Amino acid sequence: MKKADYKGLLESVRQGGSSLRGEVEPARTFKFRTPKRNGKLETRLAICLKTDDPSLLVVNKIYPVRPLEDDLVRVIDEAGEAAIYDADSFLFVSFSPKVERVLSHLAQP
Repeated sequence: MKKADYKGLLESVRQGGSSLRGEVEPARTFKFRTPKRNGKLETRLAICLKTDDPSLLVVNKIYPVRPLEDDLVRVIDEAGEAAIYDADSFLFVSFSPKVERVLSHLAQP
């Protein structure tokens, strides 16, 4: 990493920490509304097609995802953290209900 890039990243982290501690107002906020089905968040299965960090998402792996607005999805990544990704990085798939239950169970971290 270039020294200038590192300094910029470090400054961003410091600003984010200040915002989280309530020392300064955030420069911007994000709000996501999620679709609901029968009062519950709709979870679907999707195959990861591309990633910019192979340690967090595995290409060709099936993940349970929750579609969000603006072509985004919520995914539990390989680090076990919930993260937001572009829906373009995934291919939604459907199987018989029995197969989907088994795959969803196996995909749980």
